[in-house]
Amino acid sequence: MLNEYEQKKHDTISKLVSKEITTKEAMNLLNLQECQIYRLKKIFKEYDKNGFIHRNRGKANPNKKDENLINELEDLYLSQFYDYNFEHFYEDAVYGKYDISYDVMLKVFTKDDIISPLAHKKTIREYREKMNTVIKNNSINDVVKDEKIELYKSRIIEVEKAHTRRSSNLYVFGQEIQMDACEKYWFGKIVSYLHLAVDKSTKKVLFGWFEFEEITRGYFVLLFHIVINYGIPVKIKADNRSTFTANNAKNKEKALTQFGKVCEELGIVLHTTSVSTAKANVERENETFKNRLIAELRRENITTIDEANNYLNNVFIPKMNKKFSYAIDEKTSLMRENTYTEEELKLIISERKKKVIDNASAISYNYKYYIPIHPETGQVVNFMKGTECILIINYDGEYWAKIENNYYQMMELQNRDSVMVKESEVKDIKKEHHKYIPPKSHPWRKNMMLKH
Repeated sequence: MLNEYEQKKHDTISKLVSKEITTKEAMNLLNLQECQIYRLKKIFKEYDKNGFIHRNRGKANPNKKDENLINELEDLYLSQFYDYNFEHFYEDAVYGKYDISYDVMLKVFTKDDIISPLAHKKTIREYREKMNTVIKNNSINDVVKDEKIELYKSRIIEVEKAHTRRSSNLYVFGQEIQMDACEKYWFGKIVSYLHLAVDKSTKKVLFGWFEFEEITRGYFVLLFHIVINYGIPVKIKADNRSTFTANNAKNKEKALTQFGKVCEELGIVLHTTSVSTAKANVERENETFKNRLIAELRRENITTIDEANNYLNNVFIPKMNKKFSYAIDEKTSLMRENTYTEEELKLIISERKKKVIDNASAISYNYKYYIPIHPETGQVVNFMKGTECILIINYDGEYWAKIENNYYQMMELQNRDSVMVKESEVKDIKKEHHKYIPPKSHPWRKNMMLKH
């Protein structure tokens, strides 16, 4: 059977052969060139109607993917990669391993009612309506129904508000670094916080760090690795938490937090804001990491914080930067070169507390006493009572002190098991005399027994 266009070509060429129309009229009717009209005329004379049937009709498409391959990919996705979005799944499990393109895989998955965790609200709404109809009509078998229902439940996600789009073309590398922490069940069954630092210009994640709480220590780790690996940035933008701003201080402009003091010494401008869209880059990276990192940590069977930090910075972040970030332009970069050694930087990026030396040349901290020793000779250094010093808890958690513009290591004084007492303070302890109990043969006891 000829289709409509093939029938039109046959009828037109038939009229041309019977000289009912001219060649020019046939060209206009079929919108073909003269040489093509002559070719069709030759086919008509040799094969009649059969010559106008397309030669591929009835043949299988050579590019069509095997049904077994599609079923294998769908089973793999539903069993092991169910929390991956389609692009992430294709990159990690399909590309280079299976002979199928991303577009074909996406088309087949959508046709078979498998949708991505990042599906739009409209897609989820249509999917919900379709699933409700299928469940009511019982149009699929119980096994497939259960799989589709479970997938449907996992895809009902809350659509978060989009960030305000802002141009970053006017920024250069190192001009603004955005920091934030995100709370989630990233690995295992314990809530942890992912601290991230993102460059606004290149969208590059400079470093990440897991802690079980959002603490200043986590941001110190970020800053330390940024300075070591890239240099000293111009500005850091973060939220209004107590790590970055003194919320309870009367004069917030003069009061500095521990992190603020470090930024001041390194010459970094620290800017805080309560508006999440003002640091949209790090907020967007938090969302990207939620959609990808949790799934990868689960698949890698990572359950400890040390394993998670190692995988995050050695595997995941380099992969994300290669895919999503832009190259660093060294000509326009505003990152200042780091001139500090690692040891010097560990002393700078530290917690600092003002202390006063007592009459034993020691300072107290957390109910313990520490005494300064020379870092090279290891000898104890004595100072006058009342000398002011700055106690430094460095990046590695070691205790140092800055006294009279010199740095000294602080050695903890061990507490004695017993307290020594002066001889003059010892009181005479009277020995307790033995209480005399008369025997039963005593006259007093004998008379008492007789009365009773």
